[in-house]
Amino acid sequence: MNLFPTSYFPSISYFKALNSCPEPLISGNELYVKQTFRNRCEVFTGNGIQCLSVPIRKSEGSKSLTKDLKIVQNQSWRKDHWGALKSAYQNAPYFEFYDCEIYDLIHAKHEFLLDLNEDIINFMNETFDLKRIQYSQENINHEIAHNFLDRRSNSKEYVQVFSDRFPFQSNLSILDLIFCEGPIGRKFILAD
Repeated sequence: MNLFPTSYFPSISYFKALNSCPEPLISGNELYVKQTFRNRCEVFTGNGIQCLSVPIRKSEGSKSLTKDLKIVQNQSWRKDHWGALKSAYQNAPYFEFYDCEIYDLIHAKHEFLLDLNEDIINFMNETFDLKRIQYSQENINHEIAHNFLDRRSNSKEYVQVFSDRFPFQSNLSILDLIFCEGPIGRKFILAD
């Protein structure tokens, strides 16, 4: 059994790690650490890499568990995230195939971050025909919760929307892979 933290539109390396484990489990039973991938992702725009963050409210301050994080509902983050994604990927080959589903995921009125992330991960796993992930209440050991945003990760290159202006950007959000490669992106997740 391998425990993973939750993630908002996780990176490609996150999905690679999940799918390389025989029994991966995702848990929100850990202290929330600021500036991690639990509530943010990185996408590739015409201006380079942009970080998208879901605003959260911590019920217990610095002692809040990830599973208890509530999404701040009175901000325009959903509109901002969708605008950034549309601007970045509307010319991607598979944008029109997945735009409605991604829009619906972002605009769903989840109260808790963990629920939003669970829906996102389940959708991506179904889309890429990957293993279904189970969720656990076990505590996460922080050694397991390494930073899946590290772009030094060696991932196989694919054609990105702004490849005419920028070199390949590895290990972005799974959104980059799904909009650029569609269901064929599965081979990039399962590749060694």
